[in-house]
Amino acid sequence: MKKNIKTNLKHIFIILSIVISIVLILNIVMERPTHADSGFSTSHSSSHSSSHSSSHSSSRSGSGGSGSMSIEGALIVLAIYIIIAIVSKISEKTKTNSISIPRENFDDGAIENKIKQYIPDFNKEEFLKNGYNMYCDIQKAWMDFKLEDVKDMLTDELYTMYESQLATLEVKGEQNIMKDFVLKRSYLKDVNNQNDTVTITTGYIIEFYDYIAEQGTGKVIRGESRRKMRVTYEMKFRQTLDQSKKVDKCPNCGAPVEVNSSGFCSYCRTKLVTENTKWVLTQKQALNQIYL
Repeated sequence: MKKNIKTNLKHIFIILSIVISIVLILNIVMERPTHADSGFSTSHSSSHSSSHSSSHSSSRSGSGGSGSMSIEGALIVLAIYIIIAIVSKISEKTKTNSISIPRENFDDGAIENKIKQYIPDFNKEEFLKNGYNMYCDIQKAWMDFKLEDVKDMLTDELYTMYESQLATLEVKGEQNIMKDFVLKRSYLKDVNNQNDTVTITTGYIIEFYDYIAEQGTGKVIRGESRRKMRVTYEMKFRQTLDQSKKVDKCPNCGAPVEVNSSGFCSYCRTKLVTENTKWVLTQKQALNQIYL
């Protein structure tokens, strides 16, 4: 808090210094035509009549005044432009620094211990890593219009929603490009157990490129293709603890299902409904996002 106050005061001091400097420059410029006119009037020969000198001096002052107002106006506009640009830049930088890495007071240790009451061998680091890998796989499948490849990682509701959104993109001839993912931070936020189904809420801060492009040509339609985006997500993963619901055999051909199954029967390629005993993504919400 104190650091933010000091930073803001520093920014205010810089702006005030710039404003004062510009005002001083304007005062000097505004005085210059008067000095020039006086000097010009006294340069004339004394043989001129006082009325002629007065008229000529007045005329000169008038034209000089008009010219000085033009310069003055231009400088004022320039000064305003500079001030607005500086304030905007400072505001953008302050905003970026303030929301880039949110400081949320979640006690990972307490939540991890609570999860271990339901899952004794739970490992926080491994779980968060697997959650991030699931996220990347889902995003890539989304980008490549291959959502079927990650169906076993999503709830039916989420899969149906994504499938509908992808269909809309495809009809419009658009593609959502998402690439170069970098995980900046991950943490546990909450856990809930209902009827032997555990839902773990997590937080992820991820940087990546995200924009809409025209299929085929790659022309950018919306978003930024040259600037990464930093997104703070809240993701929820769910798993059923009842191992009796685990699929051991393919319901279509009866072939045994391997522990590390890809979600399809290796013999007949039937989709295996194993999400009851696997971690699946139930919700993904972007809490905030900024361009870097």
